[in-house]
Amino acid sequence: MEVENPALNDCKTEVAGHELTCKTDQSVKQAAVKVKKVAVFFIGGAGDKEEYYQNEPPHHNVMNAWKQLEKRLTNEQKVEVNLPYISYKDVRGEKDIKKYVERPLKGDKSVYIVVVGHSLGGWNGAHLTSILKERGYTVKVLVTLDPVGGGTGVWMVSDIYFTTPKPSADYWVNVLASPKVTDSSDNVASMGERWVMTSGPAINEAVDANHRQAGVMFGATLQGGKSACDIVYERLSQYLESSK
Repeated sequence: MEVENPALNDCKTEVAGHELTCKTDQSVKQAAVKVKKVAVFFIGGAGDKEEYYQNEPPHHNVMNAWKQLEKRLTNEQKVEVNLPYISYKDVRGEKDIKKYVERPLKGDKSVYIVVVGHSLGGWNGAHLTSILKERGYTVKVLVTLDPVGGGTGVWMVSDIYFTTPKPSADYWVNVLASPKVTDSSDNVASMGERWVMTSGPAINEAVDANHRQAGVMFGATLQGGKSACDIVYERLSQYLESSK
């Protein structure tokens, strides 16, 4: 039995018509569309955003990695991709994580999250991935650039986690600095003890770069012919394109 729809009483009847809405109703219809968002957190190491060594200004090393990715983004993507630049100290402690990580995410558990951490930022950033998982977020890509944090001495002077990280990310790239010619930053990294893992990352490779050269490590060609920057950009682009 056909049931009459009162909303169509004023509509004209058309034979073989295929309109899904009433022709006499020209009102604008709105449909909810889920906007996809991406957040790529760049986490600096010791002395990156703040003074660490006496009388030494911040050096912003991880910003050299940040700039590489930012240049790759189209104008359209820049509207959809947030690139927070934070310190390793900003991801340790409840108040800091809420302020510097969860606030930019605005409580949206569907945001496509990438974490790029250099030095102590790699150590604390890897810890952050598991903390975010516990809170219902998913880190899609983790990039650790010559992560440091295993030494007892560095625990005493740096605001880092005291246990070895157990990262939770869908894809993990680790890049170690293995320079042909060392400099003072490599000596500092050795004193802090580099985090050298034998398993875990999908890509785990050493490149010719000094510890301070976060940008060089982020842009270096790795196995498979792609850099960490390439991998991050391609994956976030594929995610954004999948909604169109």
